[in-house]
Amino acid sequence: MHSSGECGSPEIHVTARDPATPPNEGTSSMVTPVNRRHLLRTAGIAGVATATLGAVSASAQAAPADVANATTPQDFGAVGDGVADDTDAIQQAIDAQLTKANKIVYFPPGTYRITRTLVIPDIEHVENSPDFNRIVLAGAGTMGSRTSIIRVDFDGTGIACGAPLAAFRGLAFVVDSSQQNAVAIQTKRDDSLGQGISNSDDMDATITECTFVDFNIAAKHVGRGMVFTNNLVAVGNIGLDISWPVDGIKGDNVHVLPYGMRKWLIEGNHFHSMSFAITTTGADAHNFRGAIIANNVLDIGRRLFTGGIINSTFTGNVVENGATNATDASVISVKSGGSNLTFTGNVLGGGDPSGGARPRHAIEFRPEATARNVTITGNSFNWVDGSPVYFATAAAEVTVSANSFDNWNLLAEERWAAVRVNGDATDMSVIGNVFGANSVAGAPPVRVIGTLSGSTIVGNLFDNTAGVVYAEGIGDENYIERRSVGANQHELTAAKNGALVVRSTGALDPDADAFGSFVAASEQATGAGPGVKGGVRVVPANESGAAAVELLCSTNDSNGVPAMRVDINGLIPTADNVRDIGSADRKIRTVFAHNLQLTAVPAAELPEPTPGAVALVQDTSTRAGLLAIADGTSWRHLPLGSPVRNS
Repeated sequence: MHSSGECGSPEIHVTARDPATPPNEGTSSMVTPVNRRHLLRTAGIAGVATATLGAVSASAQAAPADVANATTPQDFGAVGDGVADDTDAIQQAIDAQLTKANKIVYFPPGTYRITRTLVIPDIEHVENSPDFNRIVLAGAGTMGSRTSIIRVDFDGTGIACGAPLAAFRGLAFVVDSSQQNAVAIQTKRDDSLGQGISNSDDMDATITECTFVDFNIAAKHVGRGMVFTNNLVAVGNIGLDISWPVDGIKGDNVHVLPYGMRKWLIEGNHFHSMSFAITTTGADAHNFRGAIIANNVLDIGRRLFTGGIINSTFTGNVVENGATNATDASVISVKSGGSNLTFTGNVLGGGDPSGGARPRHAIEFRPEATARNVTITGNSFNWVDGSPVYFATAAAEVTVSANSFDNWNLLAEERWAAVRVNGDATDMSVIGNVFGANSVAGAPPVRVIGTLSGSTIVGNLFDNTAGVVYAEGIGDENYIERRSVGANQHELTAAKNGALVVRSTGALDPDADAFGSFVAASEQATGAGPGVKGGVRVVPANESGAAAVELLCSTNDSNGVPAMRVDINGLIPTADNVRDIGSADRKIRTVFAHNLQLTAVPAAELPEPTPGAVALVQDTSTRAGLLAIADGTSWRHLPLGSPVRNS
C-alpha cells in the first residue's frame, strides 16, 4: 500500500530502463496462494487468464469490427505478451494519429509493457497545423474486467497527455506496488508553449471504464473539466488528483479563475482500498466548482474527497470502512471554498465494532473553508468516531434535514455532537432528522460553540435528557422545538415584535368560524373526555372585520367552552353573572377604573353578607337602587346624600 504522504507529481521525463533488463515479475502466480488482493495486483501482468477478471490471452488479439479502421500498437510491432517492451510501438501508433480525422488507437486484448512515459503532445499552438485533440485510446475491457492491459514497468507517469478533449476507455493500468511514485495518466496542457494558445485551460479529458491497480495516483488532471466515470481504482493512494496550472492560463473571461476550474462529472466509480478517492490540490483548489460527484462506491473506502470545492454536489455515494488518521480523518473534507454545496442521499461511515476502521467525521468543513449555503439532506451516517457533520468554524445558511444519524460519537467525548458548529451558527435549519442516542448520556445532538441566531430547529427525533441543542449563546430570531429538558415546548427568540402567526385567508362567519387558535388538547377519557381543554381563540366579532379574543376552558362535562371574551367593547363574560374576577383566597389588589356600574338586585337575591361585599339593592317600595354593604352578619343600607351636580 502506498503511503498517503506520497502525493507529489513525478517527473514525466524519465530515463528508460534497459530493454534487456528482465521485468520485475515477482513470484509466479502458479505458486502463490490465490486470494482477491493477489488477483487485483497480479492478474494479467504476466498474461494469465482468470475467470473472475476476464480472460487475457498471452498475445494480442485482432481488433473487433467496430474499431477495425483504428490504429493498433501491433501495426508497429507490439507483442502484447507482458514481457516484450511495447513502448516504441505504442508511441508510434499515437504519433500516427496526428493527421487523421478520427484519431483512435485500439489496444487488442493483451498486456502491453512500457518502460517510459507515452506522450500525447500538445501542439495546438502551431497555427493551421494538425493536432492530437480528441484522440481516443481504447481497449476491450470494462470496469474491473482487465483485457487490454498497460503495464507501467517504471516509477513514473505511464501516459502524459497534453492534447485537449482526449479520451481513454476500456484500458487497464497496472504497476508493481514497489513503484511508490507511479501515475497512470496525466492530462495537462503544455504550459511552456505560450504562443498561439488562446485558452490553455481547455483540457476536458474523459476516462471511462478503465481499471487502475497499485498507483500512487491513478489520474492526475491539471486544468478545466473531466469526465471520470465507471472506473475501478484499487489498492493505491489517490484515485483522481485535480489542480489548476501553477502559473495560471492564457485566456480570459470564463477561462480564467474563478470560473475556469469548472465542469466535472465523477460518477459510478469503484474505489477499492484507496487512501483518497478524489483530491483537489494547489493554491487555487478553492475555485474547484461545478462538480457532480455521484454514485461512487468506496469499500474499505477511507476518504471520498479532500480539498477545495464550491458550487457542487455529492449525491448517492456509499463509503464504508472510512479510515481515520491524524491529518485527514473525514470521509469528505472540505479544506477550502465551502459555499453552495449539497450532500444528498449518501451513505457515509465506518466499520462496526466487529471490524473495520471508522472516520472522525463524515462531512467536515476545515477552518480554512467558509461554510455558506450548504444543504445536507437525506443522508445516512453511521459508525463515526466523532461528529458526523462538523464545521470547524462558523457556518451560515446551512440546512440539515431528513438525515439518519446512527452510532456516532463512538469516542464518547462530550465535545462531539451529531452536528457541531465550532463557532457562530447563523440562518441554520435543522429539521426532520433522526438522531440515534449520543454515547455521552444527556448530551444534545446539535452543539454550537458560539451564538445560534436566525435559525430553526424543529421536528427532530432524538433520545436524551438535555434537549436538542446546546449553544453558548441563543441570539435573535430562532425557532426551536425542545431546546432543553422537560416539556415538548416551542421557543421563539426575537429582539422585538416576535410572533407566531396563523394567517386566515378567507371570509369568515362571525357565528361559526375562527381566525385561528392556540389550544391545548387531551386524550383523557374521564370528565368531558378527549378534546380541547383550554387555550385562546381569535374570532370575527361582526361582518365588518372586527375581532375578539376568547379564552377557552373546559368544564366537567364539556370541552373548549368560551369563558371570557375581549373585544373593542371590553372584557365580557360569555354568560350573564356567572364569572368572577379573583377569588376568595386570590384577590385583585386594586381595580383602577373611570366608573363602576352595579346592577340592582332584589334583596331576596343578595348573597351571604361576606365582610366588605358591596351591592346595589332594589328598594321594595320605590324599586330604586340603594347602595348596601355587608358587615359579616347582615347587609346594611348606606345613607345617600344630595344629588350630584354636574355644573
